[in-house]
Amino acid sequence: MNRKRTIAGLLVTMIGACVPLSTPLADEDELRKEILNLKHKVERLEKSRKTVDSSKPAEGDWSKNITLNGLVEVEAGYSRDPDGSQSDISLATVELGIDAQITPWINAHVLILYEEGGSDSPEVDEGIVTLQNQDISPFALAIGRMTLPFGNYESAMVSDPLTQEIGEIRETALQAGYHSGGFYSSAFIFNGETKTGGSGSIDQYGFNLGLAQDEEGAVFGYDISFSWINNLADSNSLQDAVAEPLNLTSKVSGYSVHALASSGPFTLIGEYLAASSAFNSADLAFNGTGAKPVAFNVEANYFYKEAIFAIAWQGTHETLALALPESRYLATLAVGIYENTVLSFEYAHDEDYAASEGR
Repeated sequence: MNRKRTIAGLLVTMIGACVPLSTPLADEDELRKEILNLKHKVERLEKSRKTVDSSKPAEGDWSKNITLNGLVEVEAGYSRDPDGSQSDISLATVELGIDAQITPWINAHVLILYEEGGSDSPEVDEGIVTLQNQDISPFALAIGRMTLPFGNYESAMVSDPLTQEIGEIRETALQAGYHSGGFYSSAFIFNGETKTGGSGSIDQYGFNLGLAQDEEGAVFGYDISFSWINNLADSNSLQDAVAEPLNLTSKVSGYSVHALASSGPFTLIGEYLAASSAFNSADLAFNGTGAKPVAFNVEANYFYKEAIFAIAWQGTHETLALALPESRYLATLAVGIYENTVLSFEYAHDEDYAASEGR
């Protein structure tokens, strides 16, 4: 008997962001990017590099070299499943970002994060020192605790996409990057939380390649990227799901393909993230054999004045160990009600794996 479970929910969120007082009121294109990137955690490092004009560091008054950014996200939600219904109001996210342009070449970035239901106290989510001067060189070097450029996860939804639930990786790493024209790339190395044979060396690595057209006034915009990592088990979610993180039978690489296209008020987003092969069943199992986790997100949104309406279809394959649904359908309306303040309404419908796939 197929005991597929369905869940339906309504989620309301209000977000207020603190920005430098000199920031002008966002025009329609800027507001669309703001809403689209609200949950786009992977782009934090790139955003931080643009908060201060590195070509003109202030002299004398050190405070002019420091920029503060913040995010407050409050969520009210209602959900219903075969076992009943529930509702809640939560302080979902509080973020405080501090950027200091120490010299024209050196930027220090710190992000403090609090999530209700997560850690009991605020934590340092990111701490990065970046060596870069975009006016002189297309190369960059960053070291510290960061969200690695594996996967893209761009979305206008309130909820994080299922691709992010599988693939997002936050580690202390060394990252080298190159950005010229529409081409961008990066490579990174780090000592991960999951190991084969208890190794304690720096043996995790990956890269990201992309091509984008996002200049203002362009009739057609796009962003296409491919990323790869040698050990998908080190993602934030999988490292807690594998049986013995410090004694993996073998490493399994992962990859992500992402594409975005925009024209006028319309934007289409697609992403596919997967393990390159199945895990050993002793590490991560699905239905009696080794699991091969897969997730995808297909999203379309329409921007009108100060609002975005978006619909999405998301899904997973062989991710029962992560307690993720097999499919998810979403609709979101996000409205910019004041400067740097967005009110979002989201409806999500989940369908779980069949009971026969839970052995």
